[in-house]
Amino acid sequence: MNFLQKLEKLASEGSSIRTGIVGVGQMGKGLCANLDKIAGINICAIATKYIDSTIDFIIGQKIKEPEDISVFRFYGDEGNNSYRNIDYIYMSPGTSLAEAAGKVNNPDFHKKLIITDNSGILPLIESLNVIVDATGKPEVGAKLSLESILHGKHVVTLNVEGDVTIGPFLKKLSDQYGVVYTVSAGDEPAATKELFDFAKLLNLNVIAAGKGKNNPLDRYANPESLKEFADEKGSNPYMMTSFVDGTKSMIEMACLSNATGLVPDIRGMHGPKANIKDLIKILIPKKDGGILDKTGVVDFVIGDLAPGVFLVYSTDSEISRRDLEYLKNGSGPYFLLYRPYHLASIETPVSIASAVLYNEPTIQPIGGLISEVMTFAKKDLNAGEKLDGIGGFATYGLIEMHSVIMKNNYLPIGMSEGCITRRKILKDEPITYEDIDIPKNSVLFELRKKQDNEIG
Repeated sequence: MNFLQKLEKLASEGSSIRTGIVGVGQMGKGLCANLDKIAGINICAIATKYIDSTIDFIIGQKIKEPEDISVFRFYGDEGNNSYRNIDYIYMSPGTSLAEAAGKVNNPDFHKKLIITDNSGILPLIESLNVIVDATGKPEVGAKLSLESILHGKHVVTLNVEGDVTIGPFLKKLSDQYGVVYTVSAGDEPAATKELFDFAKLLNLNVIAAGKGKNNPLDRYANPESLKEFADEKGSNPYMMTSFVDGTKSMIEMACLSNATGLVPDIRGMHGPKANIKDLIKILIPKKDGGILDKTGVVDFVIGDLAPGVFLVYSTDSEISRRDLEYLKNGSGPYFLLYRPYHLASIETPVSIASAVLYNEPTIQPIGGLISEVMTFAKKDLNAGEKLDGIGGFATYGLIEMHSVIMKNNYLPIGMSEGCITRRKILKDEPITYEDIDIPKNSVLFELRKKQDNEIG
């Protein structure tokens, strides 16, 4: 697709894809730093709970704030995306979204960057074409995606945690409203799906596909034990914990499973320690000396592949096998495709352009859930404890078939945050719906209930 030429044409005509971003953590900050420098795309609104540090980051200087708390603030663009001329509008914390909508859709502010601490405002901005969810919080993403779709906005999400929980419902809803719901390019699921689509197009047999994990696996890591390491990397300790305890890899591979039909070979996947050259000897069927009970699986490896992605394949054609050997792809019967990198939010503009210009998703569920991630106790939990969600002190996640999770009423990890335990739960014990009380007024739980009833 001619993204570059299309975007340059938009810019030459004085137009752009008007984009809103929710969440300015590590991923959102990287997106903000790069996106507005791309021809044909313009950041028009940002929602963040870290509003003061976001202002400092965007305009490059400290601002003395008045004492009253603003619901949203406007920053004028005086050209070249400098945001040096600053225009404030203060509203009381009790301002309704209807009042806010009247303000943000005033033509006087059409050319100004809107910064708000209320993500509910962004779907109401009529001039926005697309909203990017960079929060990583399933509950926040549920509300944001729902309202964005209902208001005719495309949704590009870096919130894979939310996608593996209610992605099928959001995909179905977006189809009904004629907009795109998609997980962003740049993360491992989308990067791996590129390899999957390539292999399937060429009539190759997909044996296994997945990602490299770039840190050792420690199921019991927590934000306290990883704080120093996270600070060194400039990362949130909870996000870093989700990487180290393996939950993030489980979530990412569940996303890939739901978008391709590939499945985990075993609960939690194998996660072998392996270098690139060894993948075609390890992630192959047991009958050929590997570790797999079946083919067409998702998995992850710990080794020199990280931060890349891989796909092991075979071919039924003897001519193709000889051609692959001639082209120095090995002698078979198993061959490897791999991409040695993923660029995270730096690649998000690809999904923005694809959604708005071509009405095409990058990666989304193909139907109902195929795989998801069940919740396990990271330590002994007492009755009455509040679960702190993905990357926290209380739980970790393992990928499993959706049918198994539904049959046993296991609690999906994306729905765990804020739940209160009803009984003592031992370390490494799976947590079920019977074990918890769900948070009140949860949009996420309501949408999940609809998804379970309507899609399965």
